[in-house]
Amino acid sequence: LYIRGGEIYVSGPENERNGALDFNGEGIISGGTIIAAGSSGMIQNFEDGSTQGSILITGDTYIEGDIELLDSKGEVLLTYSPDKSYSSVVISSPDIEDGYTYYINMGDNSVEVQMDGLIYGQGESKSHR
Repeated sequence: LYIRGGEIYVSGPENERNGALDFNGEGIISGGTIIAAGSSGMIQNFEDGSTQGSILITGDTYIEGDIELLDSKGEVLLTYSPDKSYSSVVISSPDIEDGYTYYINMGDNSVEVQMDGLIYGQGESKSHR
């Protein structure tokens, strides 16, 4: 999976045997915006060869509500309203940079993410950072 530009928004799946991003092989992002919300079962994040920041957040329960990416000052950088409930979110944007702090709001939940590199969080059998 190679993404070099554009805007992609994914809502679903809710089945734990699938993921909103589920590719066989390499996943590289070098431009564009993506927010993919769905189950955590087979979710994948982009790989270290990517030249753009990407964040993967996974949880044990399903959430409903808007997804927002905020910078350290609380300014909204991206927002998306999925049609379905979700337990994982992948967000990639040119606004995500190494060394900065971001907040991901998911419904009533909020997660603070400190970017130490361009890729935060790995899905499937890969370890979380």
